[in-house]
Amino acid sequence: MKDIYAYAGFPDFWARSAPETPFGRDVHENPELFTDIDQLEKIYDQTEILLSLLRKIRNDGPRLSLITRHLKRLPRFPERGQQIYDEIELFQIKKFLHNYHALMGRLPDEVQRAFGFGYRSQPLEDKLNTGRQNPEAFYVADEYSPDLASVRSEILDTDARLRDLEEKRAKEIKDRYGLDFKGRPFLLTPKERLGDYVSASLLLVIEPYDDSLFSVRPLKCAASLTLAEKRRKLAQKERICEEAVLKSITQDVLTELPNLLQYRDAALAFDLAWARARMADELALSRPRLHTEKTMRISKGRFTPCESLCAAHGVPYSPLDANIEVGATVIFGSNMGGKTVVLQTISLLQLAAQCGLFVPAERFETCVFHSFHYIGERHGGDIHQGLSGFGLEMRQLILAWQSVGPDESGTLLLMDEFARTTSSNEAEAILAAVLEAVAQKRNTVALCSTHFHGLPRIPKVSFLRMAGMRHLDVSKRPGWDGLPQGADPIKEIALRMTYRLMPDDGKQGSDAIAVAQMLGLDSDLTDRAKSFFLGL
Repeated sequence: MKDIYAYAGFPDFWARSAPETPFGRDVHENPELFTDIDQLEKIYDQTEILLSLLRKIRNDGPRLSLITRHLKRLPRFPERGQQIYDEIELFQIKKFLHNYHALMGRLPDEVQRAFGFGYRSQPLEDKLNTGRQNPEAFYVADEYSPDLASVRSEILDTDARLRDLEEKRAKEIKDRYGLDFKGRPFLLTPKERLGDYVSASLLLVIEPYDDSLFSVRPLKCAASLTLAEKRRKLAQKERICEEAVLKSITQDVLTELPNLLQYRDAALAFDLAWARARMADELALSRPRLHTEKTMRISKGRFTPCESLCAAHGVPYSPLDANIEVGATVIFGSNMGGKTVVLQTISLLQLAAQCGLFVPAERFETCVFHSFHYIGERHGGDIHQGLSGFGLEMRQLILAWQSVGPDESGTLLLMDEFARTTSSNEAEAILAAVLEAVAQKRNTVALCSTHFHGLPRIPKVSFLRMAGMRHLDVSKRPGWDGLPQGADPIKEIALRMTYRLMPDDGKQGSDAIAVAQMLGLDSDLTDRAKSFFLGL
């Protein structure tokens, strides 16, 4: 699949539908191709609902901003029950509840119903807010437990008494020795500054540092040691009280966990649909129309990478109109005439539709395919050493042919310049055999772009061509002498090319020589090429 994804420019297109939540990004990381029409229609319905909402509140900047803000601030939370949730886990649950509830409040009732929004967890949210906490923060507040409040009060009192004793000891040391620790754990002082070692040892812990210096730190008094031991026991009691609070809250969370998971699912569905709706609005996308017949109807389909490139070069972009029937369709056309872009447009539209996205087309009617195959130049970066270009294409064809079975599940097969790396006669023979076989399949749509005009006209195979160059028939104008001075060849070719599919009568030639001339190939070479081409 990665070849056809890359060929269609799908990764960049898909990236435009990136959601905001972490669980939404998990789903979005690996695009899923849906094959159930009912499931796709439900996804399209959800996108359409939010596209309608988006257009209604387009000018309400604060509301739009808040919807996005609350989505972005929805965190992951523990989705499985456990014996006890710690403070960080309860913080995640509380933050999720707050932002989910706030998001829900920004949505109309009909949107809430469409995505399964509901809220039955106000008691839990209130409990997590005990102690007038910030709505997006959580800690075990004193208000959760009288015992906890009492022990914390004792801790504060004990800490204050310890500070008093430490300050008195620090003052005594400063008055006697001039040493000011100012919160530092130790000081270095000359040995002679302490005087009598035994007397100094009553106030200081003294350790040799070098021949002339002592390392000293305050010696705690007996009362300080007693209070420190009391403080340690109070801390243990505090942890016991906090754990009792956490256990109590955990029981409430476990009761609410089924609701939390429902909220997560609603937020996830909304997040994905909101991203799709914003993308549809920004890129002027439309809803695909699905049916069960293996046909495609495209009106003004756009291959967005090419559309952007044309805009950058100031060249008009020609959208695609096409009707593709079951079986095989061959597309002939000029060099740089748009054959590849036709296949890329169709592949982008189909992949987008089956991944649940709206599509870059005025209208796109299609079916669903269970397998997709691309045969042509490698785009996915998986180069098999030792295989030639022809060998790679044969490997692609073999894998594709294995999925084209007798059932009605459906295969989309795209072949871009198939077998161009081998001799033309043999390549045409292989391609003709493939097209003839595909033409008999009721479950396969195959599209093939090619330069091989010698292909036999196989029954049940459609033959189309790109309209090609306007006003540049080299057979009638062999003396044409190129572009105006300073003209951009690429732009001039694009302006002269008609990017439109039409029935092929087998008589239309190629514009290769004209294109080569416009790109600047030496005129002596192109004139001689025309002579050969015209048989002169």
